[in-house]
Amino acid sequence: MKNILVHNMLFLLLSTSAFSQITFKGKVFDKANGDTIIGATVYIPDLKTGSVSDKNGEFKISNLPKGNFLVQIKFLGYSTITEQLEITTDFSKDFFMEFSTIEAQEIVITGSAISSDNSRTSVSIVSIDKNELAKIGGTNIIGKLASIPGISEITSGSGVSKPVIRGLSYNHVITLNEGVRQEGNQWGDEHGIEIDQFSADRIEILKGPASLFYGSDAMGGVINILEPIPANIGKIHGEFNSNFSTNNGLSANSLMFEGNHKGLIWRMRGTYKNSASYRTPSEYIYNSGFNETNYNAMFGLNKKWGYSHLHISKYNAFLGAIEGERDSASNKFVNAEGDIVSDKVLKGRKLDLPFQNVQHTKISSVSNIILNKNQLKLSVGYQTNDRKEFSENEKSPGLFFHLQSITSDVKYQVPLKNNYESVFGLSGMTQTNENLGVEFLVPNYNLQDIGGFAYLKKSNKQTTFNAGIRYDVRLINGELLCLDSLGLKANEGDTVFNAFDASFSAITGGVGLTYQLSKAINFKFNVGRGYRAPNIAELASNGIHEGTFRYELGDNKLKPETSLQIDGEIEAGTSFINTTFSAFYNTIENYIYSRNLNNEARIVDDNFYPVYRFVQGNSLLKGFEFSLDIHPLSVIHFENSFAYVHGENLSTKAPLPFIPAVNSKHSIRWNIKSKKSAMLSNAFVMLEISHHWKQNRFDVFETETNAYSLVNMSIGFDVKIKKQLLTIFINGNNLTNVKYFDHLNRLKYSGIYNIGRNITFGVLVPLDVKKITE
Repeated sequence: MKNILVHNMLFLLLSTSAFSQITFKGKVFDKANGDTIIGATVYIPDLKTGSVSDKNGEFKISNLPKGNFLVQIKFLGYSTITEQLEITTDFSKDFFMEFSTIEAQEIVITGSAISSDNSRTSVSIVSIDKNELAKIGGTNIIGKLASIPGISEITSGSGVSKPVIRGLSYNHVITLNEGVRQEGNQWGDEHGIEIDQFSADRIEILKGPASLFYGSDAMGGVINILEPIPANIGKIHGEFNSNFSTNNGLSANSLMFEGNHKGLIWRMRGTYKNSASYRTPSEYIYNSGFNETNYNAMFGLNKKWGYSHLHISKYNAFLGAIEGERDSASNKFVNAEGDIVSDKVLKGRKLDLPFQNVQHTKISSVSNIILNKNQLKLSVGYQTNDRKEFSENEKSPGLFFHLQSITSDVKYQVPLKNNYESVFGLSGMTQTNENLGVEFLVPNYNLQDIGGFAYLKKSNKQTTFNAGIRYDVRLINGELLCLDSLGLKANEGDTVFNAFDASFSAITGGVGLTYQLSKAINFKFNVGRGYRAPNIAELASNGIHEGTFRYELGDNKLKPETSLQIDGEIEAGTSFINTTFSAFYNTIENYIYSRNLNNEARIVDDNFYPVYRFVQGNSLLKGFEFSLDIHPLSVIHFENSFAYVHGENLSTKAPLPFIPAVNSKHSIRWNIKSKKSAMLSNAFVMLEISHHWKQNRFDVFETETNAYSLVNMSIGFDVKIKKQLLTIFINGNNLTNVKYFDHLNRLKYSGIYNIGRNITFGVLVPLDVKKITE
């Protein structure tokens, strides 16, 4: 933390130097009729700065450095413009936007080494912004992403979701938040992502191995959660979000304010969520409620030399642990004492034993320093994750992990001659875990991680070629743990964990190509080698994993996973139709997963627990995603998607566990046109049918999951009351109240169905506070 503060103080000192300021200004017009466009976003990703066109269509961005930067101009209902601009002095440029019925995914991608147009990025990346997120139902940020083809979620109730990308999850997927990887014991089934869903302005999902840029744990892909564009210079404004869901009484409220005074920027947000028990079509689920509090703040500088932002966040959640125990005669839920739960308690918001308390604190700094035409990108973060599981009483946790992580990342970007660009990077992580409770699942451990890469990109008019190589080393040390006859830590006695030292290393890399056959057709092809070191649970777990109904045993002899994935994508579009086909073939050596074999079980404290051991074998994941968007009229959108994943252990010829079922989504949306002066604007109605096929390929300890279809609906519009604008939406999920199991529902094996009918009402209120006198 001290290093982070010193890092930012250096840039505060730099900012006091007397530099001439470069200003970029202009207007945004409708190309067809010449009208100015109000509310268009003009953004420079590498500088994390931008502006929004005002009532006259004018924008102004100050404090810019010299250099060559990608600029994006975006507005709903128009084709996004991207342009590479050489900035050397004050200049003015106007942009003319073309109307488009195709709502293409985000054009500019920042999650790779070099910010670029998505069509110039060889890996498969999809993006979703906050407006689209608001149209999707869900109780957390990962649940909302599960509507994207190729993305699924592992759930343990309505409050916990884990991302799955093309069949890979847990430590196969890295989550980045504001430029820093999120570390929070993500190896656990019931361990969610500790991030405020309202803080995300845009999310990029990189599908496929990203080990080249992020090292171990990015074999399956990356969820990159991006912060909003800073406020315009001289402005202070904010927003208020409020949601309410009928199924579980979930209320979510979030308030944000931000400002910009001559490049000195700040943002503060507070969020509170509270949920009672959720309902399936047949019953309330006992102890499934949760409450969550989030605070986050950002302070930074956007200056001639680049930018430096300091982020501080605090997450605190209480989550009920669903055990699913029932009375044998009535089949009703029973509490920890074995008593039948009353309806008042069953439907209430108070959490009973067992429950979790998860606290996550993060301080991080992200900077980009412009050095002539070069860019030096620096990020460093310190985060603590305290995970407490209460099973015996509400004051003393049984299981208590105290995880501390320090992450760092340095990238140096150098443009070369003849449209070549190069990036060199180093990244590292130091991590320690300490058991502070009286129950144990994994040992105390220390982890050291370091890696470096080199990347080269060549761009021509129609093609882009990229290649890179990386080397990583990970060292992990597990500590001895013995317990005496009273179950207390001792120097000798019953050994729970043996001490061990393990080291892993790998060379990874990738090559990729994009080819734009025409303005309407674009190809991508990529070959990437991924790497993942075993996590602490896979290496050394030995105990009952509460919330997952099992006893887990690790193996410190496990080898690291390595993969070779080949994937390609073709996108074609016209004014009224757009289609994308992506396919992948991913072979993984020494793939690690847990299995229950031969019904192995242990009895602990008179309770029966199946034993899950971590095993590995050469495996194959293959599949594809397909989307087809048809717009027969400018106001009608008929959108379809299809996703398929096949997982197989090549050593045993058995299906891999936890593979999502084949699924498709079909929606029709009507965008209702209105006059500029109308009180209601941007109105839409969307009806969606989501179908999941039967999953009849499963491991020996799993069970078949039947097919099901869900009907969802969304309505949204902007309403202007005097000078105040409100955005209102209504989401209805599972409107026909279908009783179903999702194959990745971890509560399926306790006979607990997924959530039933749920209608969410939401409102977003922008707050214009004041204009600062500059």
